[in-house]
Amino acid sequence: MAKGGEREGSALKTAVIVAGGLALAWVTVEAAFRPFLDRLRGAVSGSTDPARDPDQEEEEAPAAAAAAAEAEEEKAPAPEEPSAPPAPEVVEEKVEEKVVELEEKVEEAAAAADKAE
Repeated sequence: MAKGGEREGSALKTAVIVAGGLALAWVTVEAAFRPFLDRLRGAVSGSTDPARDPDQEEEEAPAAAAAAAEAEEEKAPAPEEPSAPPAPEVVEEKVEEKVVELEEKVEEAAAAADKAE
């Protein structure tokens, strides 16, 4: 009877080792071929559009896909475009305003210093 128990134990160990080896092999393949698998998965998910009817004729499919893409663009908010730097004239006007403000503050400080003396 001891032999039967040993066989069950060794069978369990063998099953665990095989399962671990398969898991390690799967992780290794995923890591090694990650760029290729990502592109493949992206292509597959892009081709499985739920709005597309595979029974449609080939000529109608591009028109339907274009209409679906337009509808999707209308639904999605437009991404904010990066703001352009202000025009040089606007910058110069702001700089001139700041210069005038600073000159006024300097004059006020000088007048306050004269009164304090």
